[in-house]
Amino acid sequence: MCLSWVMGSMWRSLIAICQQSIMSLLSTLKEKRKRLRLSLPLLLFLLQGFYPAWPQAPSLEETALFREGGVLLEKGDFQKALWRFQQLVRSYPRSPLLDETKFRMALCYTELKRHQDAIRILKELLDRLPPPDRMIQIFTLLGDNHTRLKERVQALHWYGKGLFLPGQPHEELKRKIRELIESIESEEELARIETTFRGTYGGGYAKLRLAKMEKARGNHPQAQKILMEIGKDYSSMDYWVQAKELSEEIPFRTRPRYAIGILLPLSGPSKSFGERAWQAIQLAFKEKDRRGEIFSLILRDSKGNPQEAERAVEELIKGEKVMVILGPLLSLNAERAAKKAQQLKVPMISFSQKEISLEKGDFVFQNSITPLQQVQTIASFGIQQLGLRTFGILYPNSPFGLHFKNLFKQEVTRLGGKVSGILLYQEDQTDFQQEIQGFLKSQNLPKKEALFIPDSHHRVGMILSQMGAHGIKGLTFLGIHTWNGPGLLSIGGRGAEGVVFVDAFSSEDPKVKSFVEGFQKEYRRKPETLEALCYDGAKLLVELILSKSPSTPQEMKEELLRVSDYRGVSGLMGFSENGTPIRKLTLYSVKNGKIVPLSP
Repeated sequence: MCLSWVMGSMWRSLIAICQQSIMSLLSTLKEKRKRLRLSLPLLLFLLQGFYPAWPQAPSLEETALFREGGVLLEKGDFQKALWRFQQLVRSYPRSPLLDETKFRMALCYTELKRHQDAIRILKELLDRLPPPDRMIQIFTLLGDNHTRLKERVQALHWYGKGLFLPGQPHEELKRKIRELIESIESEEELARIETTFRGTYGGGYAKLRLAKMEKARGNHPQAQKILMEIGKDYSSMDYWVQAKELSEEIPFRTRPRYAIGILLPLSGPSKSFGERAWQAIQLAFKEKDRRGEIFSLILRDSKGNPQEAERAVEELIKGEKVMVILGPLLSLNAERAAKKAQQLKVPMISFSQKEISLEKGDFVFQNSITPLQQVQTIASFGIQQLGLRTFGILYPNSPFGLHFKNLFKQEVTRLGGKVSGILLYQEDQTDFQQEIQGFLKSQNLPKKEALFIPDSHHRVGMILSQMGAHGIKGLTFLGIHTWNGPGLLSIGGRGAEGVVFVDAFSSEDPKVKSFVEGFQKEYRRKPETLEALCYDGAKLLVELILSKSPSTPQEMKEELLRVSDYRGVSGLMGFSENGTPIRKLTLYSVKNGKIVPLSP
């Protein structure tokens, strides 16, 4: 904030107040004199009654402290300036310079990063009903302090109040609002701001930011929808020109024949997974429809919330008239979203690992690697291919770990094997010495033995490394798809050699070379299992629609049920009559420090 602007405003404010008071008083007295025919002595008497305490000029000591503080403030010595102003306030609490001194104290507090003190004093000044030119300065400074505290909603509140003051310059406040909103990367936070400040300058600009994000991710229909709302509600704002230019950048075209709903977490803690899934889905459609003339992808954010996912499904079906939905991705959203799709009779291909209760003829399909599929594959391999009979389980103390532990134990028993020795550890644990020693002491097992560990590649890498430090040999380590990551090799080291785990995809597999190269070219990174599953779900729809041309959701469902020979990069071949995926999972091992598929 420019100090010269502040310094120059002091006496202007004081003079303006005095002039307004005097003129108002004289006008009132003239009217009274006309009506009552008052004599001059009586007029003077009334003048004293109306304005008994004429403001006194500041004393020499007050003026000296004020001037010293002002000089120090201009020099940037904010601490010394603050001391002078504080001394003036303490020593002369009825000084005519009090309000101006407190405002300058707020300036000092702001520069000294004592933002709460600045906010406190500025609010005190507001209670004294300052004139408009000073009020807008106070609103601006309050917004600045809340901005520095990263309290964006409060900052926008004060900046916005400044815009409601008539006859005052507003450009600086608008610039601050735009810069603050431009600094926000979270769509969830932008959506909250748009809702909180709807109808105001900041609310509309937050809406514009959301439109830009939709356009950047290629969701042109949603971007256009938001821009149309801006045109309807914010056409008087200076950024409306920017919104129109953005709208013109989106090529006009007639509505594509097929509307495809996409439901993913694009905000909240699972945002990164949603963005990865969206990239894979877009790639599948771009390969056959780069200009978007056949398919319209209508993206909705589940926000990681079951109620929001259910609401989005209804909006996609009733409002956007989609023929099929890809998603959701998160297990906690799957059940409610699937029930709504089933109720409204529109096919849904879910990527959730949760085993949804599906029945023959339902509209819900599942393209994921379920825990049961993984356990069946790895247990069958251990017993039927490796000839193992006795297994141990080491699992994390979490719902995820408990579920896999129970499934594996049941499957091993069903296949004629035996689980001997089950130990758990805490989710965030990094030292497994005690568990390893206890496991070894409690075991009296034959030479050929396997240990099943359902956890992430990072955690498994730690366990394998520590197992190796204990010189443990002869164990076959068995795992699930979450082992397929860099931590298995980088952390597990030599301890990872020979492990076996199950997954649907590996970017090193020669059979998926074309997909991996296309994905890398488009996004400059290697795809993982998540991307492969989402790509397969989208690619299957593309091929099915282009070859079969279904015209209704019912026809789409029937065509999905007929698929049986699809060759997906994640091993997807089709769906069973109750919507579960038909796929052959791949077994992987570590050989010479590399993850490689095991030969069938």
